[in-house]
Amino acid sequence: MKVTYRNLFTDVNNIDFAVLKSSDTNCLCLQSSIEKTSRIKKAYLSSQYFQKQIPDNCFKSISLNQDVKGNLVTALFEYQDCGQLTKFLATVPKSWQYATGKKLGLILRQLHSYPLTEKQKTKAVKRHDSYMEHLATYIADLPHFKNDRFALDALSSRYDHFRIYKAVLRYGSLKHQKLMLTKDSSLILLPSYAFGPGDMCEDFASLECECAGLYPVLCAGVIDGYFNEQVPVKFWIQFALYSALYSLWKCGVYAKQSTDMMVKMQLNCDRIREDFNDFKNPIPSWYSDPLIKDLRKEALKLAF
Repeated sequence: MKVTYRNLFTDVNNIDFAVLKSSDTNCLCLQSSIEKTSRIKKAYLSSQYFQKQIPDNCFKSISLNQDVKGNLVTALFEYQDCGQLTKFLATVPKSWQYATGKKLGLILRQLHSYPLTEKQKTKAVKRHDSYMEHLATYIADLPHFKNDRFALDALSSRYDHFRIYKAVLRYGSLKHQKLMLTKDSSLILLPSYAFGPGDMCEDFASLECECAGLYPVLCAGVIDGYFNEQVPVKFWIQFALYSALYSLWKCGVYAKQSTDMMVKMQLNCDRIREDFNDFKNPIPSWYSDPLIKDLRKEALKLAF
């Protein structure tokens, strides 16, 4: 039996995302060395949670295997023919990007509707409360960015009011690279080893940090789809604070890897700061862009 192996990408933690095909199988495969077992196991577990909330927008888990001699751990999921959303976004007009964002917003809202247990809610609050430790890590251990005082001032001046907005089941490290698109334009979320209880704003801050630079229109669509274009004021404030934190801590972790990454992350930190007007405005400039109003009208023509 002939089996083909097509690598989709290898992520920053050296986990391979690939497609296995044969005459009677079609699987998504996550594979890495044994030392990454905990991440692969969590990605496998994420599928079981996602199946309960978004069964049409995730890959169903099949098996989890270890090959000690070969130093490999592998998770298999049911796969359907689809392509990487990244390639789609790079070629379509902005109206399609916005409409795709609205689709993702609806899916994310459904995922965030997963009913948490009291234990999971407590875990979400503890996770949020520990985030100020990440700020301390940036100050003490990570490379510092120019003009970081704006984010630092925003966070320190609102420290007493930085409370969890809404405890949900997060996707974790959400970005457009973690999404696939089927032939009928349905979105499918890849398994996530960063999922778990936390503040809903974390998923949005991840989009700001990872996607808004390239695809701000997509991010605007996600917010409109999630909130049905009725965004609460408190969300904007929490979103801006999380984005400020990510601009320092998340970018700082990447910047520590190399000189080249330091340059890239300085640019990303500057871009996030500028999106929020030196963190004086909780609503990012890309959401307030007049273009978005026009795209909302166009999206209606696309059945969104």
